Amino acid sequence: MTANPAILRQPDPRTELAVISEADLADVARFVAEQSGREPKTVRDHLRWFLLENPARQPQHPLGFALLSANQLSGCILCCPQSFRFQTKQILFMGSSSFYVDENHRGWGGRIFLNYCRLGNRWPLFGTSANVAAAGLWKAAGAAPIPYSDGELFGVIRWPPVIEERVHRWNPNRVLSRLAGSPASKVAGLLRPLKLNDGDSAGLHPLASAEEVMDIPIHGSAAKLTAERDLPYIRWRYFSGRDKSVAVFAFRSRQPDRHVLVTVNQRTRGYRAQINTLNVLDVYPEVAPDESARIVGALIARYVNTIDAVVLRSQDPARQKSFREKGVLWRRFDAPNGWFLDRSKLLPAADWYPVPADGDGLI
Repeated sequence: MTANPAILRQPDPRTELAVISEADLADVARFVAEQSGREPKTVRDHLRWFLLENPARQPQHPLGFALLSANQLSGCILCCPQSFRFQTKQILFMGSSSFYVDENHRGWGGRIFLNYCRLGNRWPLFGTSANVAAAGLWKAAGAAPIPYSDGELFGVIRWPPVIEERVHRWNPNRVLSRLAGSPASKVAGLLRPLKLNDGDSAGLHPLASAEEVMDIPIHGSAAKLTAERDLPYIRWRYFSGRDKSVAVFAFRSRQPDRHVLVTVNQRTRGYRAQINTLNVLDVYPEVAPDESARIVGALIARYVNTIDAVVLRSQDPARQKSFREKGVLWRRFDAPNGWFLDRSKLLPAADWYPVPADGDGLI
């Protein structure tokens, strides 16, 4: 890696750790693409946006850490800063992303993560896409789960592609799976109907620019620790053109009586990408459970012809209970996918209001 020339010049194939520089991103993108099964160009474009265009990044911030074996990239963890707010205080977190180690060097995963953890002397650390193995490393480092990151709510609008996925996981026979996904399997929807399909999409007002978002009361003091939704962040996160499925709305809430910000994107799931999902990324300011249901009902009404399910993460117990009573399924993760580490005690003793747009969980 160009960030540490002394390591590159080692004549022997020792395994070493290095700091990633901007010049290394092409190599990192190829490695991440190999590990994740995505296209190298797609990964490279994403990393340039997510890392280099991130408005929270400062020149002194590290891009991440790499594992080199015989001068070949064998592992990495990337750093993605994000600003949060509590009351009037702004707090910078150093997030983690794209934590991969190739199969022949899995024992080095802990060393890579330890290098990242050393940044905890300067910033609180967080991650929102941890798998079971990464969750174990976070826990061993003394981290705590981000509230409500142990599962997701999954509201099924069309059952056939979901039934197909369930059958495929039980028996990966494509013929049997496709048969289960036929229109005949709609009977599942009769057994567990979704009671959110009577919403009014007229309550959602599309916003076409970051400047329009700034007219919504999402600024000033925050009663809970939450993301800083300033103009540079909103412009980068939702209006950079990187994700054509992103949509931003103003919704007139009754509790509180004001417009709130609602953001979503669309993704596919399933063994053949047959499930079209709508992910609720952000609702701010925080609203009551009944208002959350109104928002999701309005979103379903707007997207009903193009999606099979709606996905809700970061929901507190009251909202979880409310949605489950309306037929939304709860899917518990094998381990929390969100973690934070505050070794230097930089965070206030306060409640959190996390949202799925934080970090890299649903981007």
